[in-house]
Amino acid sequence: MQLRDHPASEAAFAEAARALAERLRQETPDVLISINSRPGAAEMLDAGLHTGRHGPSVKEARERLPEDALVGASAHDAGEARAAAGADYLFFSPVFPTPSKPDHPGAGLDALQSFCETFSNTPVLALGGITPERTAPCLDAGAHGVAVRSGILHADDPPHATRQYLHALRRA
Repeated sequence: MQLRDHPASEAAFAEAARALAERLRQETPDVLISINSRPGAAEMLDAGLHTGRHGPSVKEARERLPEDALVGASAHDAGEARAAAGADYLFFSPVFPTPSKPDHPGAGLDALQSFCETFSNTPVLALGGITPERTAPCLDAGAHGVAVRSGILHADDPPHATRQYLHALRRA
């Protein structure tokens, strides 16, 4: 579970992340929590850190966090992925058109497949415009999994939407 809120102040984010992490760990003890772009919160919560344009580099995260901390990175192309050398996983996005990146048409499944082949030593998660129906094609293209934001957060029934994604993953 990745916790992210770029516009929030450090204090507001830390307070909300602490409460969410506590609840998540109570309800699902084996949950992996990753904090997006905020190394201080990751340290405070003993969580992983997801880096990208808004946060520290993978190298800086490795220097700051415990040796066994999960560190991931977002990449929109091979150059960004190479700059994230040493990440435990990579998000490749956007695969499909998505409301969060209205000016980007989506790279498509062929680009995802090429990216997964190029970075085959690092698990790649497909992100951007992912629906339950698009889950299997992303995995068939070589993605290790999918990452979803809008498909759950903007759903009329988020728990039901989550179950749909989990079912799609199990079928694939």
